[in-house]
Amino acid sequence: MYNYLNSKTVLYVEDDEVVLNNISKLLKNYFEKVHTASDGQSGYDVFTQKEIDILLVDIELPKLNGINLIKQIRKIDQKIPIVIISAYTKTDYLLESVELNLNKYIVKPFTSKKLHALLKNLDETFRGDGTYELTSEVFVNKEECFVTFAGREHSLTTKELEFLEILSLKGTVNYNEIDEIWQDNPPSQDAIRSFIKTLRKKLPVNLLKNKQNLGYFIERVS
Repeated sequence: MYNYLNSKTVLYVEDDEVVLNNISKLLKNYFEKVHTASDGQSGYDVFTQKEIDILLVDIELPKLNGINLIKQIRKIDQKIPIVIISAYTKTDYLLESVELNLNKYIVKPFTSKKLHALLKNLDETFRGDGTYELTSEVFVNKEECFVTFAGREHSLTTKELEFLEILSLKGTVNYNEIDEIWQDNPPSQDAIRSFIKTLRKKLPVNLLKNKQNLGYFIERVS
């Protein structure tokens, strides 16, 4: 299991000592090496001094927050897989993190189920085909801009791809995030309904759900 991870080195940056110790112990079961840091600046120092394959980082960090840490690292390495593990779910943080090419945005608490979903995601990343898992049935290829399920492949528009990336990161897309996808021209309600109707045709039936005052979310398929 997770054959592509057991030779990798991970850096975990977290300022809560208890959480840092508990999660780093779990990670040692799956990675060759686990480095830790308790603030953003120390995390950056470790990254520049060690050979790091994967970065796991909280957002609210002392000295240098997680988003700024990632920005600094992205200046050095555009491809390293980066995962945010944070209690923060603010829309502006999420959208900014999407632009930083994250692999995952995990909301605390970091459960065993979330850990194994993350490990599977990272294992697929190191497989090297540009594909990530949206659910156990649905796969999205970011490089070629298509989604696949049940042996069928559907091309995606840029907006559809960004929408699915947010779904992959946090499992929901709220209305503010939809407005941000359209950038300077927020869509009308009719435009949103048309967009979702077209996207649903490219996904399994009943996968994408809608809830008033929440937005759109994934109906997970086991």
